[in-house]
Amino acid sequence: MKAKTVLLLLFINVFSFSMFAQTDMKSEEAKVLAALQQLRSNEEGVDRQKAAIDFEKTLKRVLSNEKSWTYKFPELQKYINIETSKDKKIRTFSWDSRLGGSWHALRSLIQFKSATKIHVLSFQDEKPIDEEEEGNNMFADAVILGIYPFEKGYLFEGFGTYGSGHHHKIIAYFELIDEKLVRKSIFENNEFIYVFKIPRKYKFDLKIDIENKTITHSEFVLDGDIGFFLPTGKKTLLTFDGKQFVKQIKKQKP
Repeated sequence: MKAKTVLLLLFINVFSFSMFAQTDMKSEEAKVLAALQQLRSNEEGVDRQKAAIDFEKTLKRVLSNEKSWTYKFPELQKYINIETSKDKKIRTFSWDSRLGGSWHALRSLIQFKSATKIHVLSFQDEKPIDEEEEGNNMFADAVILGIYPFEKGYLFEGFGTYGSGHHHKIIAYFELIDEKLVRKSIFENNEFIYVFKIPRKYKFDLKIDIENKTITHSEFVLDGDIGFFLPTGKKTLLTFDGKQFVKQIKKQKP
């Protein structure tokens, strides 16, 4: 009888703690939603730069809370994109900062748990991306659509658009090193980000095959006369050789 009583008390304590944590996180989620409402406000006089900074700071603070790790953010996920890796060890939170106009300044935070604490870091650099910046890093403004466990870390698949009639998908790799998630260059030319850019009238066919360690998509090349990327009818194949993804161009199968 005593054993049953002890078990019942333990269950009540655990249940009560869980309910308290959920109630506490609902209150924290409400603060994030209030900051998001300010960010998306169309009222005159709103300082959009400040609203964007305040929202990201608020979300980052809440995600750093240990209790947030098991919270699903049921209301927030109605308004921003939340993705979870298949192994349940990584989450991303992505939104439009509304600072770029047609050059969509998309932001993403990565949340993961180490043996000691909850970590939150930005997928993008802290400084705004310069439209004149060169290289694939300029395409880092992206909403994360998928997270794939790969080698000693994770591949992140994202989507973005900078106007000019194009949109793009990107892939980046982060590796777990000493309880830190570090972005690594595993693409040709020591690039941290792989970019697949196409006109908006075309649909993406990018596929990540973790088992075979390959990435495939249709080949598009820039037509200098019209300023658009156009399909060639060939297939791009990227194969991981143990250190980086090596690119090959293949003919499409009939």
